[in-house]
Amino acid sequence: MFIGHYAAAFAARAVKPSLPLWQLFVAVQLVDFAWAGLVLTGVEKVRVTEGFMQASMLDLHHMPYTHSLVAAVVWAIAAGGLYAALRRGAGKWIAGLIIGMAVFSHWLADLIVHAPDLALWFGGPKVGFGLWNSMLWSNVVEIGGLLIGAAIYFAHTKPRRRAGRWAPIGLIAFMIALQVYNHLPVETLPEAPQFAIMALAGYVILVLAAWATDRTREPA
Repeated sequence: MFIGHYAAAFAARAVKPSLPLWQLFVAVQLVDFAWAGLVLTGVEKVRVTEGFMQASMLDLHHMPYTHSLVAAVVWAIAAGGLYAALRRGAGKWIAGLIIGMAVFSHWLADLIVHAPDLALWFGGPKVGFGLWNSMLWSNVVEIGGLLIGAAIYFAHTKPRRRAGRWAPIGLIAFMIALQVYNHLPVETLPEAPQFAIMALAGYVILVLAAWATDRTREPA
């Protein structure tokens, strides 16, 4: 899953208004940040295969340290605990809990769309409901989830200045455009390291866009 992950970030921003949206964007994609780094170092493996699934060309055959269920739990606990330990003020443990849940939401969202490539534990059986086998329905779920999350964000925030009226709409439109671009045919398939670098760049750009957008809004 790609933009569908960010639905949880928008919704969590409404639950805990003091959590910046950009930090939640990092949280929901934290394991993919780690995944891209581990692919670049050769620790985890991916094959870019045309037609592997209708909505994905990624054969994610070895990623136990980021996308197994056990790893997802460890990442969530570590991220939430570290965030709470570094955060100051009242409610820091609630904030840490929400960050941890946002991190774990990544695995749950991937479970819906992935082929059976998500190990339950290191070397254990792999699961995945395979919605990426349908270009139509996988995009309905991802874009629909994003719009629901964005609606929750809109309902619990208000514009801080004039830009706050259109900035979130621009962010959502940009994210949907990235989703569409991600499914356009390519003449040459990227190698795994090249894809990992492209993914990292995309994640960073979205974090920066979330930071800029959230500065134009405030809790309702």
